[in-house]
Amino acid sequence: MVIVFMDIVYAQPLKELLQMSSYFKEQIIVLVQNEVHEKKVKQAGLIPCYLIDEKNSNQIKSSKKKTAVLGGSVKANEFAVKIKADYLLQPSNTKQFFDLGLAKKLNENKTTVVLMFEEMADKNSFERHLFWKNYIEVVNYCSKKGTAFFVASGCKDPLHLRSKKVREALAIILGIKKEFASKYLEEFK
Repeated sequence: MVIVFMDIVYAQPLKELLQMSSYFKEQIIVLVQNEVHEKKVKQAGLIPCYLIDEKNSNQIKSSKKKTAVLGGSVKANEFAVKIKADYLLQPSNTKQFFDLGLAKKLNENKTTVVLMFEEMADKNSFERHLFWKNYIEVVNYCSKKGTAFFVASGCKDPLHLRSKKVREALAIILGIKKEFASKYLEEFK
């Protein structure tokens, strides 16, 4: 068993993304929405993960494929629980849509909660303050229920990838214990 560190990003130029991932020595999970894009991502040596919402949830034919749900509302967060997604991206934003009950359900489903860093970095200072405040609560709930949480680059441009150390430090600032901040970034092969 080999431990590989991972990051999650949106679909982008695969050649540049592959170069940056080899520089950071991380496995990149690329969010895709169809099988054509999935094949391109696999050919590039990256890991595809289907970005699912209620409209396209019936497109996934195999239960072995990684799935992610973009949260940010009560309905979207509960949808992630319902389909037992691998990742819940951005469960909160400038408004809080996360609670202890949701953290418990996500832990039971082995769903990982993910803060997409670029989403927060693009906001103005007041909105960024609300993000920080809400994610401190999200991390607190995740810690209480044992739900995995990590910070991903979440970028749309390969030059905006963040290194493992930066993302780990952000998780620690939000309240994740140091030993878990690194552990949650790991994927076993």
